[in-house]
Amino acid sequence: DDMSRHEPHFVSRYFLKMMLSYCLVIVVGLGLVSVFTTSWVTARLTEKEARVDRELVLQVRDYSDDKYRTIQNIFAQLYMPKNYYGNNSIMDYLNPRKEAGQDKKTKREVVSGYLQDICGSNSFISDAFIADYGDREIFFYSNIPGRDNSLDYDFFGQGLPGGAVNNKIRIVTNYIPEYINQNSVNNFEVLSYCIYLFDQNAIRFDKPLGYIVINVRADHFRDAVRTTDGLNGTLFVTDDDGTVLFDSSGGETGKLFNGEPYGITDLDHAESNKDYVINMQSSEKTGYRFINIVNQDVIRQEAGSIRRSLYGILLACVVLALIISFISARLFSRRINQLVQKMRVMDVSEFSVTTDVKSNDEIGYLEQSFNNMITRLDKHIQTAYVYQLENKTAELKALQAQINPHFLFNTLESIRFNALEHQDADTAKMIHLLGNLFRWNIQSGDLFVELRQEINYAETFIELQKLRYADAFDFTTDVPQKLLSLGVPKFILQPLVENAIKDGQKGVSSGGIISITAREEPEGTLAIRVEDNGHGMDAVTVRRITERL
Repeated sequence: DDMSRHEPHFVSRYFLKMMLSYCLVIVVGLGLVSVFTTSWVTARLTEKEARVDRELVLQVRDYSDDKYRTIQNIFAQLYMPKNYYGNNSIMDYLNPRKEAGQDKKTKREVVSGYLQDICGSNSFISDAFIADYGDREIFFYSNIPGRDNSLDYDFFGQGLPGGAVNNKIRIVTNYIPEYINQNSVNNFEVLSYCIYLFDQNAIRFDKPLGYIVINVRADHFRDAVRTTDGLNGTLFVTDDDGTVLFDSSGGETGKLFNGEPYGITDLDHAESNKDYVINMQSSEKTGYRFINIVNQDVIRQEAGSIRRSLYGILLACVVLALIISFISARLFSRRINQLVQKMRVMDVSEFSVTTDVKSNDEIGYLEQSFNNMITRLDKHIQTAYVYQLENKTAELKALQAQINPHFLFNTLESIRFNALEHQDADTAKMIHLLGNLFRWNIQSGDLFVELRQEINYAETFIELQKLRYADAFDFTTDVPQKLLSLGVPKFILQPLVENAIKDGQKGVSSGGIISITAREEPEGTLAIRVEDNGHGMDAVTVRRITERL
């Protein structure tokens, strides 16, 4: 039936729109919260990692500086008299001008005992030795069982590395000592802290009495790392020249530090970037650089686990919100559907139906408005029906009184053929052009037409006028092809062309030109010009017309 055939489905679509709207608001809202929270958490994790890494690097640097201070104290104690050495210092035993150095046996016992004491009380020291220039003797002690010095090594001819003789501590990094017996334990690299020994009363430091070397395992920094929790990434320790003294991953020790993979172009200005969190500290005592590098992926993984948890919560919230939205939308759409059913009944011209108003909310207002509309519409139909019948009757009488356009066209055609039979071609052509103009007026009922049609109409009018004025003028057009399909008001050109013929070409017997040009202005407007080469207007007429405009 008509009701089922025209049954609309907008209620279902409205319900779907409500659900989609709820989903969009919920998902976008919670999604933005999730994205913001994840970004905030990632930023906080990055800050936390940078802070932890900075504390770690500072801890390792402090550990290294503490060991350096310990070695400084060991070197300083060489010059301090001790009660248990008979108020003599170790340097008194190494100085041949001192009485304590005359007793070779006591000297050997004291110096060897001193080395044993400093190694025993400092487990980070692998071994230590003193080269005595006076007696050309080597005093050696090691914390490594089975490790001994080589008897073939020239301890006195080699001296210490680092240039001129002075009383400054020098550090030799990452090497396996040649002065260790190859048959003993010598399979690890050491850092050597060395200093020349002088008479404590010396004025110039150019004639040493010997030198002392304290060796520390190159990987002793690992002991500092073991005391820390949460080491992420890789810890590097380099010397002044950029040589890696320690690498927690174990792959770069002894090599020149390569910062390119980590985005480090200047080792003195290592900063974090989008891929790595970098913390660097330098030691003023040793010149070492302590660099901790953490890949941002480690932080992203931790942030990812938080993101997954947030997405789980988001999904649960979305499901719960959808359930609530579904129930509320269903209840709402049910009342709307009842109102629609009443409208469907009205759609088949049943205006006596009304709906029960069950609430005072917005839907109740719609129901009451519907009832009021039905009442007013029914009254209006009863009033308008009689008026419509009367109006239709009047229109019918008016149509009957109108001239039939086809009768007029046929009459004009009959006159044209009669003119042709009498060989009056000009009259026939004028009637034909007039018929075209009349047909255009009757058939084209639109307010706007294409520029192409308007130009054709103007051309037809001009052709008709040329017959009247014996070809006293010519007609030209200059319109780009792309502008011909643009819309213009109907009959916008004909009055201008007619004015050009009647006034512009008045008194012209030949050589007249009427032109129509069209251009698209830069601001996107269409400019149409109708021009003629007639006698024009005098200045007074131009001023009068301008004032009227």
